[in-house]
Amino acid sequence: MKPSMIPRTLEGFQAILESKQDSFSKSQKKIAQYLLTHYEHAAFQSLSELARHTGTSESTLVRFATTLGFDGYPGLKQFLQDVFREKFSPAVRMQTRLEDLKKRNQHFLPQIVEMETHYLAEILNTIPLDRFDQAVRLLLEGKNLFLFGIGHSRILVELLQMRLQRLGIHTICLVEAGRDLLDKLLLIGKDDAVFLAAYHRLTGELTAVLRHAQRVGCKTVILTDIPELESYRKADVVLYALRGPVHSFHSHVVPMAILNAMVLAIAAERSDTSFRFLKLLEEMRLEYGLDPYGELP
Repeated sequence: MKPSMIPRTLEGFQAILESKQDSFSKSQKKIAQYLLTHYEHAAFQSLSELARHTGTSESTLVRFATTLGFDGYPGLKQFLQDVFREKFSPAVRMQTRLEDLKKRNQHFLPQIVEMETHYLAEILNTIPLDRFDQAVRLLLEGKNLFLFGIGHSRILVELLQMRLQRLGIHTICLVEAGRDLLDKLLLIGKDDAVFLAAYHRLTGELTAVLRHAQRVGCKTVILTDIPELESYRKADVVLYALRGPVHSFHSHVVPMAILNAMVLAIAAERSDTSFRFLKLLEEMRLEYGLDPYGELP
């Protein structure tokens, strides 16, 4: 296939697959069906992981990609990621959610409450309690606790940092993008722990933090809504929690509930130290007059 014939959209990709359907082998048909049905997941899977999910070999996948005109599997993967970004842009997700809500002809507030309640209940089906407890132990054992989150996840980790610091836990936020992130990665040691809020998409920064943490040998805990990524399997604990369909608008209610539970669990594990620091905070507020009680503007 000529470079100009390489598909640029999901519709174009589907058209190419349909035009070649008769010439595909049985394995290639399985790959084509999987990519069309699960492209939002395939976009972030490694070659070996995609081979496992499609029940084919890595060499078959590479040949499949070149047959379609891509420069091997990396080219196919980049195309799928481009489609993902186009299909699930913030505007598209917002529009999809609004259309879903309007179809039911009900007020927004009760619908959102119902939706969030459903996914909150699902937490107990996707995060085993022993895995949650393991995550809390690993974070407590870290000499320093690094918290990674960029984009919308930055809000989560910055709030988590504030609450943990009030309990006397030394935390460092990893919220920088690009090369600015590397300066803080230099500070991570083998006795530390890293918590990563990795919702919605796999970024270069996330990959860099994971690789560096694994290189230095420190413990890692990931909170995500992206299932079964091979790169996540090297993490010590993965907490998987749904927030809704990938194509729709999401809130922070589910991850925030999990983080609230983590803060309370950490406080309970080190209650004497936690309450000592909280008491000290109150004393400092009174001493310095920065947060006086009983005064209204």
